[in-house]
Amino acid sequence: MSSKEILRSYSLFFLALILITFVVLETMGIQQYGTEIYNIQKNQQVPQIVPEMIVVLTGSNGRIETAYELMKGRNIPLLLIAGVHTKVDFDKLAKKYHWDSTDKDRIKIDSVSTTTLENAKISEEFARQNNIKNIVLVTSIYHMQRAEFLFRKVFKNDNVQIIPFATYVQPIELNDWWRNFKTFRKISDEYLKFQYYRLVLAGK
Repeated sequence: MSSKEILRSYSLFFLALILITFVVLETMGIQQYGTEIYNIQKNQQVPQIVPEMIVVLTGSNGRIETAYELMKGRNIPLLLIAGVHTKVDFDKLAKKYHWDSTDKDRIKIDSVSTTTLENAKISEEFARQNNIKNIVLVTSIYHMQRAEFLFRKVFKNDNVQIIPFATYVQPIELNDWWRNFKTFRKISDEYLKFQYYRLVLAGK
């Protein structure tokens, strides 16, 4: 075997080793991420204080319903729905979710932001304009870690307390979630997005 062939073999070996190491580390990371999601579900409590505002991020089922119920149940003054389609307004949402029309002044709708980072920026601007000092952040349990990370990044200089409140349709089982392809895919997808933003926003 020539030196060139030996060098090529070693290069392929190290490339394969790097790839295997990456896959193992990412698998371990996803497993840990799933455990953290389970812990959010296990330890979640209704906010003890009465926050000044709820911010709910649109997306999966149950988020808007939960945010509205929380607003009514705790008599929270404001609800900001971030990331609504441009053709959606209060009347359409009220009809769909059977809201009380008297809540129109308490519910603010953002139809500008399209990403979680933009949701955070719009929410920060609204909170600053209205002198809001504590908010409840409502989103799905899969999305919560990334959303909370981005909100804390955007709000870091505002002295605003962010209280996470996650929604979920079906409870996550600690030792079985990875066997369900749909759940595993959701957690894997969120883990990779979370790591991306951690890398992009490192030091900011």
